[in-house]
Amino acid sequence: MSVAGERRACCDGCGRRTALERLTTVTMPNGERVACCPACEPHARNAARTSDTPDSRRGTCDGCAGTFRRRDLEELVLDDGTVVTCCPSCTDEVPGEADGDETESADEPDGALNRCSQCAEWVAEELFLATTIDDRTERLCSSCKAEAEDRGILERVAMQRERAREILGVEPGADADEVRTAFHEQVKRAHPDRKSGSKSAFKLVTDAYDRLREDDH
Repeated sequence: MSVAGERRACCDGCGRRTALERLTTVTMPNGERVACCPACEPHARNAARTSDTPDSRRGTCDGCAGTFRRRDLEELVLDDGTVVTCCPSCTDEVPGEADGDETESADEPDGALNRCSQCAEWVAEELFLATTIDDRTERLCSSCKAEAEDRGILERVAMQRERAREILGVEPGADADEVRTAFHEQVKRAHPDRKSGSKSAFKLVTDAYDRLREDDH
């Protein structure tokens, strides 16, 4: 029963009308402040904590082991197919990469987009960013990914950008504002406190948003 004159507002998570004094404001990574009821507050704080921590915007150089902004790191494919992540200084020291690896580029077939770090074949598909059980980073085509999974040597495989766009319902080339707007729409539907949502759906939408936001860092 509501008290006469009681001020109420909708929770940004589940959409339920809640007394103002029971709403808690949570600041998201993009600076947006959302009002949450007691049930939604833990989910919002978890999303804020995991979506954009300082560590998620930085990475480690495989050469000097220094920590740099992800936008300053470059992934390079060595002659043996291993993918390494290097800072600008270490990139210049990688054999064949400092000069743009012109020989390798010349062999790139028309229409190919990426080169698998395992089989070294050029493919038109988006590669899978995978981490092996011995902590190596690989960019694999579908065939090599399936083979690696059969061998049990993959620790984890990141969501592909195409899949992330499909989950959020955005087109290729969508800017940061469009991605953020789509995320807010989808995450409300996927919220565990709504009939249309669940914990797994909430995590899926959050993971998709994180994957597309990696390109901005």
